[in-house]
Amino acid sequence: MSASFLTSAKLSDDHLNLALSQVKLGFWEFDIQTGQINCTTQNRINFGFSLDQDITEKDIQQAILPEDRKRRKAAINLAMNPEVGTYTFDFRVRLPDSRIRWLEARGTIIFKDQTPIRIIGTTLDITEKKDMETLRDEILSIANHEVKTPLSAVKGYVQLLKRYVVGTGDTKYSAIAEKALASSEKIERILNEALDINLHKVTEMVLRKEPVNIEELTHEVSDSATTINTDHIINIVVSKNIPNVQADRHRIGQVITNLMNNAIKFSSGKNLIEVLIDHTENQVRVAIRDYGMGISETEHDRIFEKFYRINTDENAVTGTGIGLYLCSEIITRHGGKIGLEKLPSNQGSCFYFTLPLK
Repeated sequence: MSASFLTSAKLSDDHLNLALSQVKLGFWEFDIQTGQINCTTQNRINFGFSLDQDITEKDIQQAILPEDRKRRKAAINLAMNPEVGTYTFDFRVRLPDSRIRWLEARGTIIFKDQTPIRIIGTTLDITEKKDMETLRDEILSIANHEVKTPLSAVKGYVQLLKRYVVGTGDTKYSAIAEKALASSEKIERILNEALDINLHKVTEMVLRKEPVNIEELTHEVSDSATTINTDHIINIVVSKNIPNVQADRHRIGQVITNLMNNAIKFSSGKNLIEVLIDHTENQVRVAIRDYGMGISETEHDRIFEKFYRINTDENAVTGTGIGLYLCSEIITRHGGKIGLEKLPSNQGSCFYFTLPLK
């Protein structure tokens, strides 16, 4: 019985090591007081260390690309606070053969009487994931170039149409032509920014803040949405005396447009969209509710990840999975918060965002 147990334990251990090597997940432990580092074989492989090498903190720093070392130091220093205690960050390492690999590090600080004594954690090789993101960014860039040519033609035709309609004196269709032209100019601005390498990196997003009337902006977006989606009703409820916020009007308009369009796209057969705008002393809050297919609670934590798309049936609408990620980045950079409220199953979705008043 003992031999059988040992055999089973060895098999389980072998299976675990095989699984860890396949996903390229390494484990390590750092004794802060002695400086000693112990780690698994996969962790050595991730950094490009030999299997018999005695690893020091200096070796790890030298393996990491210089431009990523400050971020590592800042993340670890922040985690040394007992109220934080953990960290996660991505960084690049240069292997002995000069290849560059992307790693994701996660660490947990072990404290004794509020004093950090050890760090335990993992490294995961995420090079393939990063390469895929780079490829997708390049594809988006190429697609932007391909869209600009027909967009210029569309804009020209809309301008001609606007001149003609204005000449007829028909105010209703003049307003429609004006909205169509404004929408084409917004698309052109988005494409131009996406093709600008400095603005294409979300980490360098430039905000042009000004006083923004959220109620007015929401009605503007709603009018454009219902002009295109005539089957839908967008009901906007606004509390009294909504103050202006200091924000980038174009960027916040992008957020409202994206959330409103998603509500329309993912509520096939349910034509009511509800928007609630209210405020407190410190913030303005906008919530957009649909009564469509809804989103599983298990996906709430990932819905704002770059390129992530919810699991739906094969007849679901298509998309790139970048819209909500950009919404999250825009709101976060305004100092606000974006999220998804918990609703009963199959009763739709309610996205919300807040913007600070101070």
